[in-house]
Amino acid sequence: MLDPTASAPGALLAAYTTSRPWPANAAPPLGVYRFDRQEAAALGQARAFVLDARRIAYLPITPLWFPHLGHPGGGVQGRAPKPLQRSIWTVAEDLLTRHAELVEKLGPLWTSRPR
Repeated sequence: MLDPTASAPGALLAAYTTSRPWPANAAPPLGVYRFDRQEAAALGQARAFVLDARRIAYLPITPLWFPHLGHPGGGVQGRAPKPLQRSIWTVAEDLLTRHAELVEKLGPLWTSRPR
């Protein structure tokens, strides 16, 4: 999630992901998205994963944080379709504004909070 208010070189919000499965018998809470192997493959990932928008890092877009930035493709392994991006962004905004106590803020830029 790019921060359009950031100055160069820019910043982004990144949600936590893990390949550890969410328990099948437990409904995921607000902000948790489960992707099975087929869905993950459509997003350019090799295996099923969970994205947790309750754990958000606010990071500078620099080679220190993204070492493959200068390489072809910038180290990007896959992209979510725009509707999924909008859904995750909307939920993340809701969590940050209405349920801030549920959000774990990670990364070095939270002192200059995103708007």
